[in-house]
Order: sequence, then C-alpha cells, then structure tokens
Amino acid sequence: MRRRLLAALLALGCCAAFAENAPPEGFARVKIGEAPARFVLWRPAPTGRTLLVLAEDEPATAVRSRADLLQIALGRKMSVIFLGPAENLASAPARENLRKILGSLKPAKIVGAGLGKGADLLRDLAFEAGPKIFDALLLADAGAAPPGVKGGPFVVELYGSDAYWRAAPLAPNMAPAPDRRRFFLAGATLARSGEANCAAPVNLRDIEPARRALLVALDDFLHGGPPPPASREAELAPAKSLVWPKIPGLPAPPAGGRMVPKIDVDGNETSGLRLPDQALPIASFTGWNAAKDKAPGACVAGAAIPFAPSRAAREASGDPRQSLLERYGARSYFVAALRSVADRLVKERLLLPQDADAYVAAGKLAPF
Repeated sequence: MRRRLLAALLALGCCAAFAENAPPEGFARVKIGEAPARFVLWRPAPTGRTLLVLAEDEPATAVRSRADLLQIALGRKMSVIFLGPAENLASAPARENLRKILGSLKPAKIVGAGLGKGADLLRDLAFEAGPKIFDALLLADAGAAPPGVKGGPFVVELYGSDAYWRAAPLAPNMAPAPDRRRFFLAGATLARSGEANCAAPVNLRDIEPARRALLVALDDFLHGGPPPPASREAELAPAKSLVWPKIPGLPAPPAGGRMVPKIDVDGNETSGLRLPDQALPIASFTGWNAAKDKAPGACVAGAAIPFAPSRAAREASGDPRQSLLERYGARSYFVAALRSVADRLVKERLLLPQDADAYVAAGKLAPF
C-alpha cells in the first residue's frame, strides 16, 4: 500500500520530503503539487485507513497541541492533507490536480473538513460533475449543500447562532435526509472577525468539541459502525417576537424581519446541540455584537455577558438575570451538573470523554 501511494504521488510529479516543519513521530511529511495548488500530506506508517482533507493551512509545530480535528486525526492514525487557503483552488486546473491526488489515495475513506470558505470549497468539489471524491464531509458554517445524490458523500453540517443574526443569514433548516445531519450549536458563533472593535465582550465559546466528536462518529460509520447521531436543528421564531432581558452592556439585536433561534429568560438559546457550557451557562451568549465605531474591521462576532457572582452584585448593576449563586447554589452542585450533562452527551456520541473531562475541569474554575 505504501509503495503504491508513493508511486501514485510521484507519477503526478510532485513529491518531496520536508524537514523544516516535521510532523509528529510516526508520520512522514510530503509536499504535493506546485504553487499555487500546493498541498502537504502527513502520512502515517502504515498508511491510514482514513484520509482527512483539511481546508486550512498546515499548522506550525508550536500550535499542534490544540484540541482540534487534527488531534483526532493523529490519534487515529489518519492520513491528512492540508489544502491551504481556498483561493489556492480557484482555478479549474488546480481543482483537477487535487482530484487526481485524492483519487490516487484510494481505497482509503476520504473525509473533507472545513470552516466557512473552506467548507464551501469542499462542498463545491464534492458536488461538481465528475467522479466521487469524498466519502463524507464535515462542514461548519457553509452555504447549503445541494440535495443528496445517490452514491454521494455523507454530509454533516454545523452552524451557530451567528448564521441567523448576520447581515446575510444562512439558509434555513433543510428537510431531513438519510445521508445528511445538521447540528445547530446553540449559543456559538462560528465566524468571527474584528473582535478588537466589538462593543460587548466577545462570545468565544469553542465549537471544536462538537466537531471532534462528529469526526469520530463519521470515521466509525465509514468503517462499519452506526450512522452519526441524529440531527439537532434550531427551533425558530420571528425575531420581533423574542423578549430580551435588559442586560447591562448587551447591544440591541439586529433589526429586520428574520427567523431566529428561540431563547430563555437569560437570552440563551434553548434548542439544537447544547454543549455543557451552554446547557449550564455562566453568561448570556448571543450570535451578534456591535462595533465600537465605523473603523475598518467592524465587529463580526457574538457577545458574552457574564452572570453576576452574587445577588448583591447583580442588584448593584441592575442585572435582571439570576447570579451564579442564585441559580447553582454552590460550585460543587455546578460541577456535578456539568458532569451529568457531559456524560449524557458522551453516550449520545456528541462529545468525547476527554472533552467531557475538560468541561468539568473548567467548571471547577467558574467565578463563584
């Protein structure tokens, strides 16, 4: 298998081993293609049964410890190709070159994963005319995928609160299909920019725990396991029908007639996939913010307004929301409740055990 892989890549006139950014132990690093359509392959020995195609740049050695999809790929001995910026594949020849490369790496199962523009690129590649490239796609904050086609990839889509609150909202909920899953990540923002120019504290909740669990579910499914968990969509209501609490420092929601996720008395969203830090929040999380001024790089982000630590503190600030002590009573109860929510999500295959432990550990540091 390894000899056939190298022969196929060399036949494309593209391979050279590199050492300046060495991959983890047990992986070889191979550069494929010519600029601008140049990609990097990390190949384990023996060759992985799954190839993960990441629509992003190869990470520097110093940042490889972050808890993202790559960590899962390395732990599962997947081969990984980094495509770099979506602009690298703007031309038809570049895309055709990538098709040939991915075709040469069969019979590995091929999963494409991307966020925003990278997700849109993978979606377009998957559904363009031609032979099937991907066995599955894990798309975050992408435009709506075309209707499923027989023999097409299994598609898992993730989207956040900002999908509904941005100037040009993403497509609304789609009809369910056997080869599609859609997960609304309640209270999360998947696209952020200009955070320094935001008027309210920025919503920095992490979506990676959900992506990591769903990558594992997809990989298991492609190799004979059960299908990924059922979709969890947003429950929507007209934006003008929502009653927002008068939270100090919270910008007014964007105007306009739109359908948006339903909220509770704190302004937190109540449907979709509610990760532990949304199910047991310590703040109100929104999918919008506001810019301090009209300077370049206007705020594109959500807001996160923390709950007061005590009743006295919230009354002093005029905050109508319950304080941490009023809603949870004690840190020990809060941590135990986090464990219960996290363990349930692990059983539902929507969270990995190590990420469940991380939520619980973070809960022990909550500002009671």
